[in-house]
Amino acid sequence: MANSNDQRKKPRSFRDPTNQSLTLPCCTVCLSRASHYIVECNASRTWDNLFDTFSQCIQKGLWAKDGRQLCTAWQRDDSCSITQHNNVHICSGCGSTEHGAQQCARAQKA
Repeated sequence: MANSNDQRKKPRSFRDPTNQSLTLPCCTVCLSRASHYIVECNASRTWDNLFDTFSQCIQKGLWAKDGRQLCTAWQRDDSCSITQHNNVHICSGCGSTEHGAQQCARAQKA
């Protein structure tokens, strides 16, 4: 017999959706800050429809459309400190090796 206190916990976001002062990071594919599942983003154009997307998600991995796998940590605000794979430190928004998606000029502004 199940204990009446047993309750399955529902997954919660670490962000409070009622707090509008929090800004979402941009999607590594479409560069939008709108809430959506980034690992399932299949946009062919950037959030503003100005550019073809540079990357795509395939089986939860991030890939340039030319077939190169990209470092997902490089796309974050705090970037990636691992220097042994600099060849995958490419912006998923535009292809630059100078920055990741969060600093991309094509990303939707916060």
